[in-house]
Amino acid sequence: MKTVLFLQSNREQTYTFAKFLRRAKTFELYFDKTSKYPKDKKFDVVIPCGAASTSLYFMANGSMKIGQMDFAEENFITFDKIKTLEVVNRIGVPIPRTFTNKKDIDILPVFFKSLREDTYRERGIARTARDLIDIKSKTVFYQELITTPGTYSVGYLADKGKIMTAFAQKEVISVPYHGGSAVVLEKWDDPRLFEYTERIVKEIGYSGWGLAEYKYCDKRDDYVFMEINAKFWASIEFTFLNNPLFLKLLFDIDAKQKDIKKAVFINRVIQSDLSVFPKIYPHLWGSKWLKTEPISHAIKERLQNKRKN
Repeated sequence: MKTVLFLQSNREQTYTFAKFLRRAKTFELYFDKTSKYPKDKKFDVVIPCGAASTSLYFMANGSMKIGQMDFAEENFITFDKIKTLEVVNRIGVPIPRTFTNKKDIDILPVFFKSLREDTYRERGIARTARDLIDIKSKTVFYQELITTPGTYSVGYLADKGKIMTAFAQKEVISVPYHGGSAVVLEKWDDPRLFEYTERIVKEIGYSGWGLAEYKYCDKRDDYVFMEINAKFWASIEFTFLNNPLFLKLLFDIDAKQKDIKKAVFINRVIQSDLSVFPKIYPHLWGSKWLKTEPISHAIKERLQNKRKN
């Protein structure tokens, strides 16, 4: 039996990993909600489930490996959102108009988010000049708001700048809608998304696992790069089911490929604000129902009014 430790184990992706590893019956699982690796114990596999634990574990050990995939120091450029955008822009992949100083903003509305991935993740929309004045944080930057519905992403495993396998999806509905957790996902096969991601991964020299995110801009008639999350993503079960090579490369688990075109995360439906439900309702039928936590937990959070809105 291989011992596996999850760091930041309160993240939704932990539930998915645990489900697949328990089915394999060759792993003994341990969970730690903190980001720090316990010095008094040793584990065969460590899975950091968030950005903070990914950074802290790598810095403490100088390396990180899960299965056949080594996580590289080069990946951490993606924690700096502005540096990543500069790299992406340099190789000709479209990016949104971006501002680091409020005085330079000449368009409204704008989307704002944290400058770094491993700090508190502030995000939202400033629609008016008054909204901009009210934003006091010094740790955010601003981008043109791309209002076309949906967010597109490519999850991948890479080795020294070469993608070993990848899977693309569209977040049809997210909560919050301007950048949050996927409620409804669709399988998405557009060569441009894969090409852009391959170019970025090669330029960075990326190794390990990551998720590149894009918006479609109707003004440009093209995808626009938003960010790379150098960590495992909350909707990763949709990836595993459609592309089991992820499971093979990470955990040496053999699984059959399933062609699931659309999925609904039912626990997020339960937690969503009632005003969002009419948009979700038509997708409930003909979709694969998935979950990132037990339904009982989702109902409890709903009753405690901890909804996603």
